[in-house]
Amino acid sequence: MRTPLILAAALTTLLAAPAFAIDFKASDGGSIEFDMPGNNICCSYFPKATDGAKLSCSRVNPKYWTVILTPRGQMTVYKDPGEVPGCGYGEPLGNIFTYGSTWKQDGITCTSSRKGLTCKANGKGFRLSRSGLVKY
Repeated sequence: MRTPLILAAALTTLLAAPAFAIDFKASDGGSIEFDMPGNNICCSYFPKATDGAKLSCSRVNPKYWTVILTPRGQMTVYKDPGEVPGCGYGEPLGNIFTYGSTWKQDGITCTSSRKGLTCKANGKGFRLSRSGLVKY
């Protein structure tokens, strides 16, 4: 009878465990690119963009969308932005953002899960997934 209790305790510990913090390698130009494991969502972080730091995340399927988030929490959504969808058409372009991981940079925090990519800054943000976009 102790085995179910031990398994329940272990499961509770795993579910309550904090996300694993990850640090991605920057490109030679200083930007940071990462891809979700499903290769349907990819992001680029530009710390020195001309109009200020920003995170740009794109979802390829079922419809192509791009969401841009600044460290101040300003967000812009582009549905079918009219460019060729990114994310390498199923081939990773950057670092793989494994499920259960968290990435932080300049006030932006992103978490990767099987439910999608969640990114927040200054109390605002989004969750982008195959099923859609949720704004916070």
